[in-house]
Amino acid sequence: MVLPAAASSTNRERILRWTGAVCASLSLAALVGHVFGWMPMPFFLEFFGVPAFLALFALAAYARRVRADLYINGLFIGLAGGAAATVVYDGVRMLIHHYRLFDYNGFVPILMFGSWITGKPVASHAAAVAGWIYHYWNGLAFGVMYALCLGRRHWLFGVAYGILMECCMLGLFPFFLKVNNKFDFVAVSMIGHVFYGGVLGAVVQRFGRR
Repeated sequence: MVLPAAASSTNRERILRWTGAVCASLSLAALVGHVFGWMPMPFFLEFFGVPAFLALFALAAYARRVRADLYINGLFIGLAGGAAATVVYDGVRMLIHHYRLFDYNGFVPILMFGSWITGKPVASHAAAVAGWIYHYWNGLAFGVMYALCLGRRHWLFGVAYGILMECCMLGLFPFFLKVNNKFDFVAVSMIGHVFYGGVLGAVVQRFGRR
């Protein structure tokens, strides 16, 4: 039998986790909205993305007050795991690009995103700064969503999550990115996302709760 107080606490944790996951997802929604012409990326990020990201920490303050420890753990382990996974993701792709293992530069979209955000040319310093900030923002967001929604599971769940990210990317990127060598494009992206998911899954498995 589940006591009413325990049931209420469980429901509160569940609502907090899913609300946090939705907040984290809005930085990614900005990209989708821009690509399909629903709303310009800078407008979406300014009025929805940034407030939603800040709301994650407002929710953490509330969670601490009501002792919703699973949300707090998921948020901060997700941020840490997302950061570590993004660093590895970029490191792997840098090695691939440096040794010319495939004929695709996986860093080009980052500069494109920065150009959309700032309105500056792709080759500009402003576009590079904005693009990289947005890139890591998304890396953290994916980490938070994984930790809040799935919690502590075997790291192979993280690999599956990375493959799901890859599939979503393959469905979206052709709408705005011209790809000449499709095999190399898929290979570079898939390798990077498998590493991202593996690292994220390992961090959350080691330090996450539930």
